[in-house]
Amino acid sequence: MSATPCLADLWSEENNTIIVRWKQNERAVQPVQDVRKRCYSESLKLLQKIQGIPAATERLKLEMTVAYNTFLFSLGFSHPSEIEENLTRTLLRALETAGSQVVSSDPCKLWQVGLQSFDTTVYVPYLHKLLLIQWMLWLMECQLDRILSLTTLTNHKGELPGAVNLQTEIRNLALRTEDDSSLMVAKAAKDLKDLLHICTVIAHGVKQMNEKKYSEALQAFQEAKGRPSPRRLLAQIHTLTGQSLAKLAQPHCALHFFRKAVEVDFPCHSALYEGALVFRQLGNPAAEIEALRLLYSAVQLPTVKCPSSASLVSPDLLLGAEQMTFINRVPSPSLILYTLAHACALNGSFSDGVEYYLDLLASLQSDSKDLVHTGIGTSFPRIPVVYLEAAYALLKAQKYSDALVICEEVITSTLDFIPERLMLDLPMENQQTPGPTTVNLDYDVMLENVDFVLWAGTAHLLQAQAYWKLKDTKEAITNFTRAINQLVKVFIKQKDWKQKNLGNTEAMVDRVLTLEAAKGQALAGRGVCFLEKGQLKEALRDLHLSLQISPGCRNTEMWLTEVLWRLDRREEALIHWRESHNTTNNITSKNPPLYLQAWQEDTAFDFSGLQKKIEDHIQASNVKT
Repeated sequence: MSATPCLADLWSEENNTIIVRWKQNERAVQPVQDVRKRCYSESLKLLQKIQGIPAATERLKLEMTVAYNTFLFSLGFSHPSEIEENLTRTLLRALETAGSQVVSSDPCKLWQVGLQSFDTTVYVPYLHKLLLIQWMLWLMECQLDRILSLTTLTNHKGELPGAVNLQTEIRNLALRTEDDSSLMVAKAAKDLKDLLHICTVIAHGVKQMNEKKYSEALQAFQEAKGRPSPRRLLAQIHTLTGQSLAKLAQPHCALHFFRKAVEVDFPCHSALYEGALVFRQLGNPAAEIEALRLLYSAVQLPTVKCPSSASLVSPDLLLGAEQMTFINRVPSPSLILYTLAHACALNGSFSDGVEYYLDLLASLQSDSKDLVHTGIGTSFPRIPVVYLEAAYALLKAQKYSDALVICEEVITSTLDFIPERLMLDLPMENQQTPGPTTVNLDYDVMLENVDFVLWAGTAHLLQAQAYWKLKDTKEAITNFTRAINQLVKVFIKQKDWKQKNLGNTEAMVDRVLTLEAAKGQALAGRGVCFLEKGQLKEALRDLHLSLQISPGCRNTEMWLTEVLWRLDRREEALIHWRESHNTTNNITSKNPPLYLQAWQEDTAFDFSGLQKKIEDHIQASNVKT
């Protein structure tokens, strides 16, 4: 009869020895990762010994404490479902010692019975430690409804009331978290409760954001912000607060919290990224580019990670992969670099844009990325588009030879994929699926083939513009012609497709509009080259065709006026002159890709001499009248 108490004392001493070793390792400057695994193994063996004999009230405190420690050590070594199964077994043994009737294996029912059975006993603090483990496991799986039920049962003495609120129930949660000096624990119950509280509120806020309930999310993050938390977690709370404010149309307040997040923890990359998005929304490209530069510099720094043994329970573990993906929403380094290059080129910082594009192309080549087929993420453009944008930036930075080389890469890589001819049968209104093509391609493959044609044609177009800038008119005409020959390979069956509702074919219509814009630019470019060579009839033909395909280009109208004037077709020249002044420089594609934006600026010309001639002609005509 005296053997059992002695055995309990030995087991208590064994538990404390394990915890002392863990505490020493936890406080070390460089914690040893294997210590946690060893502590888990020894604690699990101890729990198995304790649970290898019938449960008894005199060992209940010991068993609950060892179970609490074992479950904490097991994080990272066991699946949550396995830990929950062992937790249920421990809870059932505790209820057995209390003589409680168990009618269901449902965890909420078991906790309801447990809380009622031990309500006024000395075992409540030990039961509450296990309740924290249950809370932790459900939080890891984002089962917030079950956490609400658990906290409500605790607050209302095992009874479930009517309407309840998760934040309120957690805020009012009264757990007995005092520790027993004779039975040491791996993590103080109060510290675990505080961490669970703040992480649960954050998870609730993230859920509200995903449901577009931004005001409710903001309330949650403000509550979390008011509680003590680790530096990195506080930075994440500031970032989430900023995101909520941005969604609530308070961009300047959002930027304030993004700034606070970076001040608290510079490696908080998501704050820099969200700040860049807000600057873009505010139309502040300089600030957006600076935020992207800081972000790219930050993600390039080596990541300093604390060893997994340094903390038994981390916020990242509690919030789970889905929530952490949302909280730490940051593009890949390649996408950040692309966004930075694109923003620089779009806003006229061409020398910087060239530098970033070339760095990106070098990284893509070093990673052996396939030029045609490889994408890096859902938001990353197809690789040929990156090359074409890089060529555009090089053109604008007056690095024409480099632009020629980049375009040649696109032409070579797409050569084997370009169809001889591609007829598009675009679906009209009420048609559910795209129609067949002459080669019976499905819709996705058809889009792909259009892309190949567009990329190759645009590469020739940019090469032609480079040669034109180099004053090599002959090579410019050759490459404008190659661009036209590529782009006309796509033929649209419906002659009036622009005037009809094309149903659910937005992607295809966008491709076709871009093709039309590129074709119009190629014809206009060749027309200008012919004009420079004095081949006025050829120039007239191409400029006319350009305006038919891509109407609304003021520069093309002006060039056409110049040709007509030189051909002594004064009245026609006058008509197009007036047309050009009624044009706002529209092109067929409402939002042309970046790589098609150079032509409008580069073909601008000082038509003041022509204007004087036309004004004199108009005045003379009025005098005669």
